[in-house]
Amino acid sequence: MNDIQLSLEYQQLMNRLDHLDLIDPFHDDYYAEMQAINFQRAFIKAQSERQLLLPSTTSQVLSLSIYTPHDEMIDLMDSLTQIYAKNAQSAEDFETIIYSNINNYDFKGMNIMVKAQVDFLDLYFEIEKSSTRHDIKKYLTEKTGITHYISEHKKGFIIRLHDMNSIDQLQRRIKHLDHFKCNRESFRIMEIELAVDFYRFKHRALVTALFKSICLPSTAENFRVFKNQSGVFTPIPLTPLAMMNKLESGYNIGINHKKADEYWHLYVKTTDQNKQPLPEYKWRIRAEKNIKLNVLNKMDNRLTNLKRVLFDGFKGISFTQLMNSAPQSMKDTYKESIQPFGMEQEIYYDKSRHKRTLQKYIEKNADLNRLISNTVHNLLRNFAISV
Repeated sequence: MNDIQLSLEYQQLMNRLDHLDLIDPFHDDYYAEMQAINFQRAFIKAQSERQLLLPSTTSQVLSLSIYTPHDEMIDLMDSLTQIYAKNAQSAEDFETIIYSNINNYDFKGMNIMVKAQVDFLDLYFEIEKSSTRHDIKKYLTEKTGITHYISEHKKGFIIRLHDMNSIDQLQRRIKHLDHFKCNRESFRIMEIELAVDFYRFKHRALVTALFKSICLPSTAENFRVFKNQSGVFTPIPLTPLAMMNKLESGYNIGINHKKADEYWHLYVKTTDQNKQPLPEYKWRIRAEKNIKLNVLNKMDNRLTNLKRVLFDGFKGISFTQLMNSAPQSMKDTYKESIQPFGMEQEIYYDKSRHKRTLQKYIEKNADLNRLISNTVHNLLRNFAISV
């Protein structure tokens, strides 16, 4: 039998596997350790594959002694520094590529918390007491300490309400409108923005993984990254590393025009609604869906129907993954490129004569979608009582 020389990293993985025998297989620690081992194995495999492609341009042995001239010693130390810098950069690149692939995630095992939230809703209302927009805004500020955006619309007004994540929060806010003899029958949802947040994320590349896997209608368009500039179109970068450069520079991902009936937004959230920095433990990666009036009207946009609007709206934030049976060429494409792989296609039938809208080798991400569904149902419990 031939001896096989294992790298130190593989030897450490083997030791961790041996250690699993000491853990109760029904304990949560066993599952978490297995996922950690699988992730590290994927990382080492990617690192090995990448190393085969890198030419060796620097001597692997650097030596110096007390007789080494000062200039030569400086050159040697500079070379050593460059080697470490290149290795560190390569490790970061490997990590980015791995975290840019949704198939490498086990959200539960990686302790990533998923939470559904209502970012804001725009509520139309009419009043019987003669008052101006300024009167209403001033009164609400005095009563709540919160400055509201209010605009005039038809016979009434539209108010934007942020972070209304329970019927109790909503009722406490809109009760102040009774001061102006508000007609509660007039309440209509004019626009709503829903969010799924990923707390305790491991890497910003999760934004890339979510973009590549998010379920989108076949009509989705205008895929772009953006920052602060308006009127400037920057297409989605073609590779995970190029995308990471954008994400680290504060860019967001947008899908569809911002004024479209439906609009998706993926980004790292590090500030609150007033652009004030959040403490780091509140940072999260956010997947948002904005829904405008044309779509809401089809759902019945009366405020009394809010729970149903939320239920149907959150259906627009779900994800896919690459099938394990995908050929290696497809796996390479999925790993190395950035495309909206979860975008619906024209209806076709697979080999089993099942009707499909996702492209070949792409399937729904059952585990992640189940986590999202659970947190959405937890949110909906907060809206159990009619407005």
